[in-house]
Amino acid sequence: MKNLTRCIVLLVSSTMGLFLLLSTQVYSQTDHDPKAKSILDEVSKKTKTYNAMLVNFTYTMENKKEKISDSQSGELLLSGEKYRLKIAGQIIYSDGKTMWTYIDEAQEVQINEKEEESEGMISPTNIFTIYEKGFKYQFHKEEQVDGKTTQVINLYPDKPKEKSFHTIRLYVDKAKKQLFKVKIFGREGDDYLYKIDKLQLNPAVKDSDFSFDTSAHPKVEVIDLR
Repeated sequence: MKNLTRCIVLLVSSTMGLFLLLSTQVYSQTDHDPKAKSILDEVSKKTKTYNAMLVNFTYTMENKKEKISDSQSGELLLSGEKYRLKIAGQIIYSDGKTMWTYIDEAQEVQINEKEEESEGMISPTNIFTIYEKGFKYQFHKEEQVDGKTTQVINLYPDKPKEKSFHTIRLYVDKAKKQLFKVKIFGREGDDYLYKIDKLQLNPAVKDSDFSFDTSAHPKVEVIDLR
């Protein structure tokens, strides 16, 4: 589950979350492509005007070689460094300092300090702005996707040997300047896709949305790992 959290597409999400084998020649050509940078700057500028976002997304993991494909629906409530992620029978809360992982089937909640995020690490809080640090980027193409004119951009990590993936592909709605799909290509053949099914901008949020109240759930076992 920890790997899943890191990968979100969210987007999350994803993330709202790996394709094209990279060569030395490709890397030399992708150092901050001006067209890609212009598009990403517009997306970043618009995204940062939102106080909060509620994202309903579909997460798909696929390994064509092993003929494995698995999809799950999830929900991400995001506000600054705070988030609540619901997926696979678990709810993960983070208030920016502490993280609670509630497992419904086991009726338990695990409490951890918030993980330090390394450059290029994917997490719920940066799925919409992952490209800002730790990546080279290149405009790939413009195409029609789900009825949208879509600008497709590839991200390549600055330190590829330290990552389990080699490429992240971003799909941007050209008209809305919004990210609506993220695909992550893994080195071991696992591909991860985070597709935004519904996006609500600036929903009403409160601090209690981003923490688990143990006193309100007396029957839930608390495992404090801090």
